[in-house]
Amino acid sequence: MREVRMARSDQLRRLLASYAEADDREFRRTAAEMIADERRKNHRNLADDLERALNRNRRAGGEDALSLRPIPKSRDERPLLTLTKPRRDLAELVLSEETSQVIEDVIRENLSRTALTNHALRPRQRLLFVGPPGTGKSATAHALAAELSLPVATVTLASITSSLLGDTARNLEAVLAYAEQVPCVLLFDEFDVVAQDRGTERDHGELRRVAATLLQLMEELHGESIVVATSNHPRLVDSAMWRRFDEIVGFGSLGQDQLAALLDLRMRAMRPTFDRDTWARRLASLSPAEVELVCLDAQRRAVLAGSNDVDEDAMEGALGRMLERRRLLQDETTQP
Repeated sequence: MREVRMARSDQLRRLLASYAEADDREFRRTAAEMIADERRKNHRNLADDLERALNRNRRAGGEDALSLRPIPKSRDERPLLTLTKPRRDLAELVLSEETSQVIEDVIRENLSRTALTNHALRPRQRLLFVGPPGTGKSATAHALAAELSLPVATVTLASITSSLLGDTARNLEAVLAYAEQVPCVLLFDEFDVVAQDRGTERDHGELRRVAATLLQLMEELHGESIVVATSNHPRLVDSAMWRRFDEIVGFGSLGQDQLAALLDLRMRAMRPTFDRDTWARRLASLSPAEVELVCLDAQRRAVLAGSNDVDEDAMEGALGRMLERRRLLQDETTQP
């Protein structure tokens, strides 16, 4: 009994020390030990309550993710990242078979981190997602976080760049240091801009320094965080940067069967009366994100018409609106 009390006292000391030091990783590890102890004592209800409390802020949806460590800020007090709970689950996505397999393998590796470590191996933690806009890169990063019960720390170019010499590199160091201490999915949007080829004509001294800093930090990153960088233009990414990633995952257009599955998924809340296979063919030129927008628009049209049925007319109207939207965007980007 005395040994049990000593063990519990040691756990409480470690729990409070990790909280005082804002060490999320040690805090969660110690809390998990205490939950496991309660479960071994057959205190199932208490163990379940503690586990729900520990993970409540790390599942898809809901309130902001828990973090004991303050969000890093720039010299002018701007937050360098946005910490949120995952906004997507893997079950909500339709990906190519190859992409799905890679993501599932990465999830399994990171859930089995201890087994890999025992064999002097580590899971893949640095991922580069490449593909056109709207193909599910950011959504997959959120789904990956949901599967691993991690928050998403999103970094954008605007949040880390500074007009002051050297500040951008320092901001980047602060972001990576945060990810070392706080297990998360660290999501770099617009990564091809920060990590663009250092030999391009558009490059300048500050970007070269940023790219060099990023290369070094990526190489030295440890801990349990997953780094996901998304790129719409992978040819702009510095060739040296590609080698710092454990995996490069491609995203693109979906096949007809996958589009049909996406239509089923997005229409599950209503009753589609249109021909699914025909519409899977008609929507083949759209990105998955655009297909989702068409589905949402069609459902709104059905509801406003007082119906639970999403019919051909609703789909026609939604597709027409999407094509007009595309035309307007194209006109805007081609204007001198």
